[in-house]
Amino acid sequence: MMEQRLAALARLRTGESGLTPRQWNLVAWGLCDDDGRNPVAIEDPTMFDPLMVWTQGWITTRSVPRKPWFGLLNSYFTYSPERAAGHGNWLRLRERLADTMPLLIGSQKRQKLWTRMLERHRDLLTDDAGRSLRQVLFNGDATELSELNKGLAVTDASWIWQRAIAYQIAWLNGLEDTAFVAAIPAMLTFLAGHPRFADEMLAALLTRYCQSSQRDESHEQLKNESFRRWGNPQLVGSVRWAMVEAPVRAMVLRWFAKEDLEHFFSLLQGEGQVDKQRLVYWLRFVDQISYTRILLGADALNDSRAEFRNFRAKNAGRYGRLTGGPKHNNAFIMRINNQLFVEFSGTGNACYAYSDKHVPFNPQATYLDTNLELKEVQPDPYGREKDNRIRHLSGWQWRADQFLADRGIRPGATAADGTAPVSAYQPRFGRSDATSRPEATATVAAPVRAPGNSGMEGWRRPAIQQALELARINGIGTENNLADGGYLWLLVLDPAPALKQAMLKLGLEWRPGKGYCIH
Repeated sequence: MMEQRLAALARLRTGESGLTPRQWNLVAWGLCDDDGRNPVAIEDPTMFDPLMVWTQGWITTRSVPRKPWFGLLNSYFTYSPERAAGHGNWLRLRERLADTMPLLIGSQKRQKLWTRMLERHRDLLTDDAGRSLRQVLFNGDATELSELNKGLAVTDASWIWQRAIAYQIAWLNGLEDTAFVAAIPAMLTFLAGHPRFADEMLAALLTRYCQSSQRDESHEQLKNESFRRWGNPQLVGSVRWAMVEAPVRAMVLRWFAKEDLEHFFSLLQGEGQVDKQRLVYWLRFVDQISYTRILLGADALNDSRAEFRNFRAKNAGRYGRLTGGPKHNNAFIMRINNQLFVEFSGTGNACYAYSDKHVPFNPQATYLDTNLELKEVQPDPYGREKDNRIRHLSGWQWRADQFLADRGIRPGATAADGTAPVSAYQPRFGRSDATSRPEATATVAAPVRAPGNSGMEGWRRPAIQQALELARINGIGTENNLADGGYLWLLVLDPAPALKQAMLKLGLEWRPGKGYCIH
């Protein structure tokens, strides 16, 4: 059919007269077809003007042929209004459709589904196009949605659906807090079935929630859905998380940090040894925690109780494994400002602090050893203490406050904690296709050691971290031998083309029978 449309358009382009009704029908459906050499017909006056002359005859004779009329309607829905800003022909097309629609509907002997749809959604041919579709899209029942799809067969890529989503986002932005929060579950259900618009809707929901009085209260559904679709907000460079303002991302970071702290100092306490005072202490800094990682010891990894199974399932891909030391011990890594802190669940363990330039391990490693990697005693670069340890002795909180203050860290909010004003979210349809590329993520927001301080140079390279994140997002198994001077392997034999291209772009090499590797 495309070839036939292009042939009819070619005849019109050469100025050939006497096109048949069938050829005019092909032209009507092909106004936006691009042959790669010439302007599309809707932008070419030498082609569009004769079409307007031909359709003027419909008004003169008061007889509108249905097929070419719907061809024009399809072209109207296909051509972007934003692109039309420099071409008035799109508005002329809309005006012609609006003038002839009553004639077409009136010529029908009985009402049909498509006539009901056109009459019900007359705003489609106005500046308010999409407003009435919003009601059906979000509030209509299954019958209404089915009739809409059958009566107005508009492709998912049409700008009209974007307009409907934009109207819905504006409606959400105008709700008071209680009504908005009550609407969130239905909106999440909607985006689950409409992946094309999921990022825009999710960004709008997160932004509006950040504007609400409940922003400090974690919304479990929003947190889980944003993690599932956009990945970990603790990873920098994610194009999806870039869709929202910094305070919105900071809000979600706070949710994850608070939940991780509470899990670590309650569920993962290891034979009841954890001092709950540490939970209270670190929660004072929750707004400043930009990265967290829980490392599970053997007991927590193998515990079959429901709460442990649920924790492992919910945090799949986020936790690591703690080796060395007692089986009941677990570790918690958190980043505040430019410092990385390691706490252990078992009592009798100090908290170890490392500046960005002196971290002796890769926080993202699957396995980390208690004694060989996490407990490296270093001289205190700030001079007040002997070394980099916070010892949990009597009155330790006061000394810890001084220890952190020397590093520029104090309890409470900071300018970057998400308390800054947030603008109402405005849809960004068509601005970039980057948000549809999962391979575009991400560089881990983890400390980086200065050159020469470690033999683990490989894990610092952005390509390594991006490869690890690529594997996580796509559910690919990995084999990490970097610490021994070997390769990082992504164990996939037959990747999808987009995934293969992403891995090659990162510098991974193909090895038959095993997968892709990088050193």
